[in-house]
Amino acid sequence: MADQRKARLAFIGCGGFATHSLCPNIPFIPEIDLVAVCDIVQARADANARNFGARRAYTDLEEMLDRETPDGVFVIGPAPQQYELAPHVLRRGIPVYVEKPSANTSAEARELAELAEQHGTWGQCGFMKRFSYLYTFAKEVMARPEFGPVNMVSIKFGQGPYPQIWGIDAAKRAFLIGQCCHLFDLCRFMGGDVVSLTSLFHQVEETRFAYLTNLTYASGAVGHINLNCYENYAGFRDIQERCEVWSNDQSIVCEDMRTLRYLPREDWLKSVPGTGPYPMSYEPSWTGFANSRQAHGYHGEVQHFARRCLGLVEGGPDLWDSYESLRLGEAVYQSAHGAGTVAIPAR
Repeated sequence: MADQRKARLAFIGCGGFATHSLCPNIPFIPEIDLVAVCDIVQARADANARNFGARRAYTDLEEMLDRETPDGVFVIGPAPQQYELAPHVLRRGIPVYVEKPSANTSAEARELAELAEQHGTWGQCGFMKRFSYLYTFAKEVMARPEFGPVNMVSIKFGQGPYPQIWGIDAAKRAFLIGQCCHLFDLCRFMGGDVVSLTSLFHQVEETRFAYLTNLTYASGAVGHINLNCYENYAGFRDIQERCEVWSNDQSIVCEDMRTLRYLPREDWLKSVPGTGPYPMSYEPSWTGFANSRQAHGYHGEVQHFARRCLGLVEGGPDLWDSYESLRLGEAVYQSAHGAGTVAIPAR
């Protein structure tokens, strides 16, 4: 029997994130044939080609695209770099994978999404939480008929100080773009499209501040998001994350992308009645969490891109989802800085 065709994929950008979070998944994904990598620094391109099995290394992206004709291309770097380089791929009608967010602003993200459509192709955005164990389990439970419609979603994300990045004018804005785009995508993944929101803001230092946001979903459900840089002293080392979803008489609580608690409508044990509700839980041992790239969704998102390039799957977080996430962040900022309740019209 002939071997299954593999997706001929290439990388533009061999920096830290590509090297440490995405490329290490490639040897464990049978659908990928890594044909080439490209970086303006020859040594970095050579190292990633050697370490992850690419056939060739380039320093010129146009030369790589001309010679390799890949099925899909990862364009990985800071958001402004992705906004600059992804069009080189999209204009050739080749699918592109970009990290979150795809650009610094929703207007730029929309340009990329529309450019993909104009050239008959598509793009995936690296919202890896959608592929993590915890949120995959949560969505499976939510899809059961007995769970019913979502009534409320609450998300809390806390870390330490957040810096000014990517040429963005202030840390309080950069936080919403570079970090919280994940949480805005998560709130849409769990509750659907948002139609309005109202935010509060508090700041004690340039890199320490908080946003509290109440929002309304198109479905009529409500939500709450707590985003703060007060919780820890180490900005990217120590992070707390909690997502709660309620329907009628049921709830799901996901904590730190590691544990899940599901409270079903019916008691699942009958031997001792009258004790009050008791949940089902997922709390993996350390061996179940040893491969953090799988548990946190990096493996799943890379494999999804390869499988979609092969026509084996559809959907997934795309360039329009990046636009919507950035649009939510901009609405939070506007509301918190004087705009009051902000309506978010349908695209």
